Amino acid sequence: MADRHFDAVLREVARRGGGEAELYIARSRTRRYEAREGRLDGISFADTLALGLRVFRDGRMGFSYGFRGDDADVARMVEETLFCAHASDPDDAYGLPDSGGPPPSLSLFDPSCESVPEEEKGAFARSLESLALARDPRMKRVRSAVAHEAVGSVEIRNSRGLLGERRESRCSAWVETVAEDGAEGVTGYGFGFARSLRGLDAAAIATEGAERALRMLGAVRPATGEYRAVLENGAVAELLEVLVPSFLASQVAKGKSMFAGKVGERVAAECVTIGDDPLDPLGSGSEPFDGEGTPSVCRDLVAKGQLRGFLADAFWGRKLGTGTTGACRRPGPKQPPTVGASNLRIAPGGHTLPDLCEAAGSGILLTEFLGIHTADPVSGDFSVGASGIRIAGGRLAAPLHGFAVSGNVLGLLDAVEAVGSDFRWFGNVGAPSLLVRGIAVGGD
Repeated sequence: MADRHFDAVLREVARRGGGEAELYIARSRTRRYEAREGRLDGISFADTLALGLRVFRDGRMGFSYGFRGDDADVARMVEETLFCAHASDPDDAYGLPDSGGPPPSLSLFDPSCESVPEEEKGAFARSLESLALARDPRMKRVRSAVAHEAVGSVEIRNSRGLLGERRESRCSAWVETVAEDGAEGVTGYGFGFARSLRGLDAAAIATEGAERALRMLGAVRPATGEYRAVLENGAVAELLEVLVPSFLASQVAKGKSMFAGKVGERVAAECVTIGDDPLDPLGSGSEPFDGEGTPSVCRDLVAKGQLRGFLADAFWGRKLGTGTTGACRRPGPKQPPTVGASNLRIAPGGHTLPDLCEAAGSGILLTEFLGIHTADPVSGDFSVGASGIRIAGGRLAAPLHGFAVSGNVLGLLDAVEAVGSDFRWFGNVGAPSLLVRGIAVGGD
């Protein structure tokens, strides 16, 4: 199908004056099942076809998109793309990426996802709710219990002979829970990700959702002060999301990165290594080639605390002189491709979570930041709400809530004393727990 579409693109582009072209075709089939009060509360199906077209001419770039894929749709896309190119400012950095060789072999499609009956998918969602509620008498409600499946394929062609194809399946499930004790109510969540529904464990997801709620019952406010802290892996992943833009060459060039001008400098503790890993099938952003067909590679951005470099697509790689790092992403069918992370991760260490708590001695296990996305994207400063669990005598004690934490994202990375072994992916960011020297807490 892509061959026929691309041949039509080439004919139209040649007829209208020529240029280099790139056609990206994505197909997807999604299914979502939501359970509430013991029954399926919602089922949604969607099957989509999306095309994205870029044309480069005279140092300019144009982009258009379509959702039908017939000859008339392709002709319209070419016309709109050339109009946009003519109206854009020229830049020598525009152009197709240079050839990067064949992409790595990466298995992202589990054929078993095609054989799971629809009834089984709905039953899985219902089981998330029932298992969470059965965990403890204090588990009173489940706000949502969802099973989601997406199966898709991507094809990309360009005028320089590039041919890229991949197929993938994604299955995720999550549960949002409510535990109550008297007049007190607290929430929790559990989730899982796999390449097939049969790779998900409903009991584990439900148990996580229940335990995260139950552990926060009876929470109190801590006293104001500076505390040694263990940042739980989910909280670390939230911090890592704040750092994503600072690793992008586009933000560096615009002076909007925390890391601008710091390549070769130490920006974190020596035990911290941060990388972009598009080749781990357990990360939701994995892909054998990027959004413009460049083969994917794993890349350390911070190695043993030292900043090594940034992520770039073909355009920004030319602007900064680094070349592409295979970091072109497609944020959506209606948006042109741009530089982005695939799976950003902090490498795990060798310490269990109990080890980190024991090393902390007295302090706080910080389980969640509330609003960390409001951190200053350039300076890294933040002041947000948080919740956690007191650490006393190296062991977890009473739950804590209603307090604020403040500091600096890079300052926290510099204060890391030990890295946990409990690495986990949270979508396309992954992290282990971290022990940090101290964090400022505002409470009673």
